[in-house]
Amino acid sequence: MKDLKNFTIIIPCIKFNDVKNSIRNIRKVYKNVKILVCLNHKVKYNKDKNLRFIYTNFKGIGAKRNLAVKKASTKYLAFIDSDAYPAKKWLENSIKYLSKKNIGIIAGPHIDPINQNLSEDIVGQVKKSFIITMRPSLQKQKNPIPKIVSFMPSCNWIMKKKNFLKFGYMDGNMLRNEDWDFVFNRMKKKKFKLLYNPKSTIYHENSTIYHFIKKRFLYGYYMWPILRQINFNNFYFFIPFLFVLYLISLPLNLYFEYYKEIYFFILFLYLSVVTVETIRVSKKLIYVPFIFFIMLLANISPGLGILAGLLNFNKD
Repeated sequence: MKDLKNFTIIIPCIKFNDVKNSIRNIRKVYKNVKILVCLNHKVKYNKDKNLRFIYTNFKGIGAKRNLAVKKASTKYLAFIDSDAYPAKKWLENSIKYLSKKNIGIIAGPHIDPINQNLSEDIVGQVKKSFIITMRPSLQKQKNPIPKIVSFMPSCNWIMKKKNFLKFGYMDGNMLRNEDWDFVFNRMKKKKFKLLYNPKSTIYHENSTIYHFIKKRFLYGYYMWPILRQINFNNFYFFIPFLFVLYLISLPLNLYFEYYKEIYFFILFLYLSVVTVETIRVSKKLIYVPFIFFIMLLANISPGLGILAGLLNFNKD
């Protein structure tokens, strides 16, 4: 397809081993589309004339993507993570929307690969809950109609290069949440919108349970650049922090009558919701206790990360 020559697929990563599987699977779908990989060390890989490596010491994904965009020579950009790869027609299904007025980004679902180990499969089930993932229904491909949404993560973005430049690049100093900042503090201030296209799908590998919880903690830890900009758009990010404050607030019972009763009533409601969601997303009954426990950790870890980030922020 002629239009595919106008695309560059951009992948930020740290090590070549992190991205090898992604490159291999991209080439099964797109044999000649340009790929730019931004990583932290040099590699010898001369098998693919349309695959280019850019070397940098940048730590943040946003900084790496900015550098890759500067090097890209094509009209369109497609962003994907190093642990992801496209389904068929990923790019083709979004081409017609690139010419739409005021559409800044086209984003699509990122669904679980077919072959996963048990740890990755359990994480995938946990992420299907609304108390873990914002708008998880958008990851299921059940709604065939494209629509404007407030946000989708940058592991699956397609856009014009000129729009990326117009929005002012990503914040290269942010180590997490740079995509949220790009959408709300850059793209939307230019009066552009994000279009969700359910037919522009990628497969996104799930982390192990340990790395999933660690990643959620780090999202919280590096959230302060966003939380300092208090507005309605980032209220969602305050919820984990408020939840942790609630959990440690039981000693207030010493000062307020009936606080203990209110505390345990709210806790009962919360645990009831977690229980119902655990049963709903679990593929097998034997997974229920594991998913319940992981869902609790996944709820608490961002709030603990925010608290740790606050203490470190005040220290600085």
